[in-house]
Amino acid sequence: MTDAPVTKLTPTDHTYLHLDTDSSPMHWAMLLELSADGGHLDHGDVRERVRERSELFELFRLGIDRGRWRRPRETVAEKVDVNRHLAAAGYADATELNQQITVLLETPLPRPQPMWHLTLFTPAGAGSQYFLLRVHHAVSDGIAGAAFAALLADGSAAELAEFERFATSPRFRTPEIDPAVLKEAKAAFAEQHAAGKTGRAWPKLTTSGRREYALYSASTRDLRRAAKAHGASVHEFLLAAVGRAISLAPPGCVPAEIIRVTLPVTNDPEFRHTGNAVIVTPLNLAGNEPDLDRQIQRCKAELAVVERRRPELASAAPATEPALPWALRRIIGGAAMKHMSPDIHIGINPGFSRVRSVLGKPITELTALSPLAGYSFSVTSLILGKRTSFGIVIDPAALPSGYADTFIEHFDRVIGEA
Repeated sequence: MTDAPVTKLTPTDHTYLHLDTDSSPMHWAMLLELSADGGHLDHGDVRERVRERSELFELFRLGIDRGRWRRPRETVAEKVDVNRHLAAAGYADATELNQQITVLLETPLPRPQPMWHLTLFTPAGAGSQYFLLRVHHAVSDGIAGAAFAALLADGSAAELAEFERFATSPRFRTPEIDPAVLKEAKAAFAEQHAAGKTGRAWPKLTTSGRREYALYSASTRDLRRAAKAHGASVHEFLLAAVGRAISLAPPGCVPAEIIRVTLPVTNDPEFRHTGNAVIVTPLNLAGNEPDLDRQIQRCKAELAVVERRRPELASAAPATEPALPWALRRIIGGAAMKHMSPDIHIGINPGFSRVRSVLGKPITELTALSPLAGYSFSVTSLILGKRTSFGIVIDPAALPSGYADTFIEHFDRVIGEA
């Protein structure tokens, strides 16, 4: 099997083209908040930094032509037109900032231009500047997306070298799976799917195209202490905390007995790839269990199944493209997501970058925001040094408007009480 070059998409990458629509664009986003101390960054200085860095890796010049109902064609620009990929916007207050970011989360990236975009938000008076980075998921998953930090981050050539493995390593292909392992994975997936049919009540993703988001962060040390106090790993604790918060504040009058979760896991244990190595495993979370310790015990059992039987492999994309017309593959991809029928997404991700400033301005918060790929509610956490951030995205046409903030209110309570 030949490794795919950086500019040639694989079947795993194609997954996000099959799911991509105008009302549900498949780009993830990263929101960087800069320190409010001192003066604001000059847009011209930022433009020069991005122009210079955009020449570092061929990945930054990769675009996608077509890719929905017609087979995609990868395009590689001779150079990045920075004026098209870096925008500047002002904001008067938090409400206006929220509105502008929401519009960008709802707006597809233009094709066939390179599939990333940066927006610098500057307050009218005192306050923090923000960067919103958007990257199409077909180009990179969240782990390999660390490469795009090189567009902005301070650092010497040696320090910036940490990004290279996410920009120049081979584009990921699914390794060969032992038939016995695959058989067990399919059986586990089927059992998880059947168990998740009980008490379904979570609102489905709509085609409205609307999005709302909210941000939260906590001390990583406090999360570890809370997890340890309950005899859990941080992973188990965070899953259970989400389950308890939802149980305390369900989006509907009747809480869902079971909530189907897509939980991302990487198929690349060395974290050395370009493109997409993340696949999702099904996990059934209790939607009506307000007791944290019982939530933890359930999550332990669910994660033990994932660890032992690897149900995620049942939905892994093949290493080579199937000999089917592109339109049919898109239909099959959509049908597979409909069959999986996830309710929510919970991502718990390690952070890799040790560089924490842009043009001398410290980054005070870094939050990931995921696309809604078949589900109406997403929580994406990023464990980065002393802080762990949480980006919540919802479909407000499916869930009550403002539910992202409601969830954070109860999530904060759960974390505090733990």
